[in-house]
Amino acid sequence: MKRIGLGAFFGPFLGVSLSLLAVQHTKTGVAATLMSMTPVFILAPAAVLFKERITRTAVAGTVLAVAGVAVLVLT
Repeated sequence: MKRIGLGAFFGPFLGVSLSLLAVQHTKTGVAATLMSMTPVFILAPAAVLFKERITRTAVAGTVLAVAGVAVLVLT
């Protein structure tokens, strides 16, 4: 139950609160871009901490996610 409680706190509660704070204090496009960069930010810790291989599929998905956000923000 402790792990579930920590996950519930840090995931939805803290994550949404911080994203709303980011949108409030910066431009929405910048905040949306940083919030969508999660696939990029998670690749290095996954490789270092969990010894996972970074596959071409993971890199392609990251590039696709960043490109999609760029298209949405720039249009």
